[in-house]
Amino acid sequence: MTEISIVICCVNCHGTIEQACRSAQWADELIVIDSGSDDGTAQIAQKYADRFMVEPWRGHTGQKRFAADVCSHDWVFFLDGDEECSAQLASELASMSDEQIADCDLLLVPRRNYVMGRYVRSWWPDYLTRIFHRRRCTWTDQVLHDTRTASHPSRVRKLRGWLIHKKHSEAGFADYFSGSRLDERLLDVARQMHRQGRRCSMLDLLLRPMFAFIKFFVLKRGLLDGSFGLLIAQKAAVSTQLKYAALWAVQHGKANTVVSVEYDDHSSQRSV
Repeated sequence: MTEISIVICCVNCHGTIEQACRSAQWADELIVIDSGSDDGTAQIAQKYADRFMVEPWRGHTGQKRFAADVCSHDWVFFLDGDEECSAQLASELASMSDEQIADCDLLLVPRRNYVMGRYVRSWWPDYLTRIFHRRRCTWTDQVLHDTRTASHPSRVRKLRGWLIHKKHSEAGFADYFSGSRLDERLLDVARQMHRQGRRCSMLDLLLRPMFAFIKFFVLKRGLLDGSFGLLIAQKAAVSTQLKYAALWAVQHGKANTVVSVEYDDHSSQRSV
């Protein structure tokens, strides 16, 4: 494959940053951009990174745009500090010829997510736009996640190798419920939905949580994971209800106060 830069944007992830860096050692360049860690993350990352930078948080899209601009190579691969590039993904990328990569602007990467140390079957494949040519893709501004778009759908290729998310996280129950960490994002998402012309009706509040539960417990086969799969499906239902409740508050002018609840984007399968 052509030369590629891997960038890890992170903050306070000392328990997972070493695995992330080790999984990226095959790249032509490894850059770690820290947004203000105070837990030892920086000291660990500096042992592995070709370049280590401290940059104040610019938001999800702003931070990644900055990161792409400082790379030495046009092909960029984003990792988070709690993610790893699997050996299968590294091997698949290495096997791609220059001709194959020249036909692409964007490589969609599936991700295996872990919660409380367990693989979440119903969140697979969770495709992300993490590997891309920085001069041939355009960016969309999302509140919670950065995402990119190829110049044409024909220039997108899905990969079979995967990212690993939070496999080594020690957060435990905080992996499942982290409302205090993400509370301010809920209304941001709702306001963005409102700006895009979306509105919340009684049917949304009544049916969407139910559909989310059915999707993740039945259609996405969470039921095969027993009580753990049930917990994940319930999380999706609650997250969906909270998201549309926030949208209802925004459209009725009742969204002046931030509440301590979580919006989990897995309540609707995403491609980021």
